[in-house]
Amino acid sequence: MSETAGHRGERRSLTVEFKLPDGSTRNVDIAFPLPDGSTMVHGPLSFLGDGMTSVHSVAWMDDPAFAEAYRRGLATGHRFGEDLRIEWRVYTACWAASVAKDLDGDFVECGVNTGIFAAAICSYVDFNRLTKKHFYLLDTFEGPPPDQLLPEEIAAGHGAKSEGHYVDTYELVCRTFAEYPNVVPIKGRVPATLTRVPSRQIAYLCVDLNAAVPERAALEFFWEKVVPGGVILLDDYGYRGHDVQRRSFDDFARSRGVHILSLPTGHGLLIKPFRPA
Repeated sequence: MSETAGHRGERRSLTVEFKLPDGSTRNVDIAFPLPDGSTMVHGPLSFLGDGMTSVHSVAWMDDPAFAEAYRRGLATGHRFGEDLRIEWRVYTACWAASVAKDLDGDFVECGVNTGIFAAAICSYVDFNRLTKKHFYLLDTFEGPPPDQLLPEEIAAGHGAKSEGHYVDTYELVCRTFAEYPNVVPIKGRVPATLTRVPSRQIAYLCVDLNAAVPERAALEFFWEKVVPGGVILLDDYGYRGHDVQRRSFDDFARSRGVHILSLPTGHGLLIKPFRPA
């Protein structure tokens, strides 16, 4: 399938029948031009959601381990709507954790909300079997502190609670991860809480605080602890409206002589080099 927009400046839409992983179908209206200015979509589509459209294989969706991990993640009580469609983003986090599980070191997630990523990861890698690892979950559990946001971030609405996305989720997270004795929620502001992570080695680090200042502080604090081959996932790296965070991440990477891989999920991906950096 392909569809093009009309004359320059004209908006058109196309209704696409989209097949979901469970075999059901749904119709989705795609408006042209797309946000990136594209005027054509080639099909058949294999994935549509979370700012992504793809015709490539999504065979990983049929993996029972991922399907259960995704279900567990979405069952954490989030307030982002029923039709979240973040399979590819969650799969990326699960892949990163599956690499990190075989390395020395703990897992750390800075920016948790209800724990979608962390719950999916714990299921996917069967975290209770990783008895030598801890998984530290750092967050205010109430959204980004307004006084930590830069003017550009405030203008982008990163701290707006009116959308209902940010409520106190600490007790909810504690209940969600009660079945995992080595998962440790830590409530408070980054960077003040960073020293409450006792890990000397870190294999997996996810940074998703929606604010450049505490995110940079987390990277600065944990970088030397991340083991060679360790995986760092930067959740907002490629998202529009998060440019100040991307610039801060890039500046940090340059200072360490490394490069961030930008993924179509919006993630930035860093692998700690097997050399001093």
